[in-house]
Amino acid sequence: MATFTVSIPEELKKEMDKHPEINWPEYLKQRFEIRLKELMKFEELKNSGKLK
Repeated sequence: MATFTVSIPEELKKEMDKHPEINWPEYLKQRFEIRLKELMKFEELKNSGKLK
């Protein structure tokens, strides 16, 4: 599996640290997958002529 490093502002990190119950890397991985599926659907609609 590839590694992806993200820099975030200190204030955001402090707020995230208030929620140790959340596995932030896993959360982000899932959100990336969702967004990519949305983009693929958009491209599919665009290429089929259903979007202008």
